[in-house]
Amino acid sequence: MFRFMLFLFSYGICVMSVGNLLLYLNYRTLGYSWSAVWAFIVTTNELYMAIGSIVILFILIFDLSPSRFPFV
Repeated sequence: MFRFMLFLFSYGICVMSVGNLLLYLNYRTLGYSWSAVWAFIVTTNELYMAIGSIVILFILIFDLSPSRFPFV
């Protein structure tokens, strides 16, 4: 149950943060250069939250965490 709740939480964070990152691309239509837009995106917290939630989703989906300790 914990893994399922962690999956739902990570998926929600991923959707919200990637959605905000896509909205930041609208600065390009305001006349900013690509380098300025990417420099701004790299400094935002949404990028790091998206990367973190994608890593957590990857671990949960592909079952990379052991279910029990091997030396017990």
